[in-house]
Amino acid sequence: MSNEIFTIRARRCKRCGRLLTSAEAVEKGYGCQCAAKAQAEEDEKKPIPGQMTIEDLFKNMEE
Repeated sequence: MSNEIFTIRARRCKRCGRLLTSAEAVEKGYGCQCAAKAQAEEDEKKPIPGQMTIEDLFKNMEE
């Protein structure tokens, strides 16, 4: 019998905390489902092109 030790490189998902075992998931920090959800959440935070902020509105009102 060999003295080799079987190890799995595992970390926890940044979003849900579950164990990540695939190399790709460990590299990304998210499991496959959480990666899609995290990307969707980031996309929602991005401003819509041409959208005014409240600061822009007040600057335009002062001018």
